[in-house]
Amino acid sequence: MGMEIGPIQGASGITQTGVTAAAKPAAGFADMLGQAVHQLQAISDNANTKVNAMATGQNVDLSDVMLALQSESLAMSLATQVRNKAVEAYQEVFRMQM
Repeated sequence: MGMEIGPIQGASGITQTGVTAAAKPAAGFADMLGQAVHQLQAISDNANTKVNAMATGQNVDLSDVMLALQSESLAMSLATQVRNKAVEAYQEVFRMQM
């Protein structure tokens, strides 16, 4: 189960969504964050299910298990990097207010 990546929008698409996002920025960010956490949990659950199936002797392909574990590792790495960038941005805004 991989993370879905939507198509890149053109400049006109960004302008239209920018107006909509400006109306409810907090709710939009909270929803996006909630979806990202839910997606990360789903990837982790999938990897755990595959590992448990292999450990209990069920008929599971080793390559599926390895791909699920690699997907989980990449998703966690991405989440960590996004968190780090968000913390850096917050610290930068905090410094500007002083």
